[in-house]
Amino acid sequence: MDKTTVLARLRYTIEFSGEMLNWLGNFPDAWFAREGGNSFLSEFGNTWKETFDEVAGTEIRDYFIRLGIPQEYLPFIQHGETYRGSWILDATVVMIGTVGTAYTVLKGVSELPEIADGLTDLKGRIITKLKPRVNRKVSEAIYQVAENTVKQRESRPLREGGRVVPQPPASPVRMDFVIDARPLRSLTPAALKSHKIHLSVAVSRDSFVLENLGDDPLRDVQIGLFRTRTERHQWAYQDSYMGNFSLVSSRQTIAKNLGEFQDRSGNRFDLSDGEEVYVDCWVSDSHGIYLFRFFLEKE
Repeated sequence: MDKTTVLARLRYTIEFSGEMLNWLGNFPDAWFAREGGNSFLSEFGNTWKETFDEVAGTEIRDYFIRLGIPQEYLPFIQHGETYRGSWILDATVVMIGTVGTAYTVLKGVSELPEIADGLTDLKGRIITKLKPRVNRKVSEAIYQVAENTVKQRESRPLREGGRVVPQPPASPVRMDFVIDARPLRSLTPAALKSHKIHLSVAVSRDSFVLENLGDDPLRDVQIGLFRTRTERHQWAYQDSYMGNFSLVSSRQTIAKNLGEFQDRSGNRFDLSDGEEVYVDCWVSDSHGIYLFRFFLEKE
């Protein structure tokens, strides 16, 4: 699998409207009405993914084409996890290549903050196109499922005859869509110092970079950063500037601006003064806890 760099995180959420929940009351014992309809949304999850890709994937691709990104580097959507409790899809916008490659290619067409703003601004266009398509597909699918369920029940002895399935609401779902382009803003041309095990950790004066070198996804990665003028030998995570990555897929690289790491008092991590400094990194994942030390020379 090619290495990819994350430019943005996406979260797409679908849940039934109040009107639709009332409609499900016509079928209190049906499987598709369980958990407030979440069983149905999960069962047809691939349909919602395909619709999401048709709309969001096209809009994002067209945006980068308009910017002038070469074909071989065009960013694309990579699916992450889906969750029950409504229906939630986590995904990322990624570019083939390392952080350095992504920075060079994007910087060649525009300033990174401007690209990030333009990407975030796609939210309105995407949700406007998604809503009617998803509502139509949900309405059609659940009506067909309900009708088939009623027919199967009526074929049994002592059935209730002649039951008609009411049409579901025209807008059966509510949806939300989030584009978080902070990883794109955190890309930096600055020299990165790094360590590697099954993951690679790198630090510059602007950003923290994590690369998953393995074939399995990394989940709930907790990160703590410490700044000292001299070497230290004891660390407590609660005393660090803390941050996390909820998911880093196989062979994927993701960046976070140092200012996104905060201590318990809400202070932000900052190395912009250019002084020489030791930066210790506490990284915790499902494999264990790791400590990495970097020394940044005075600028």
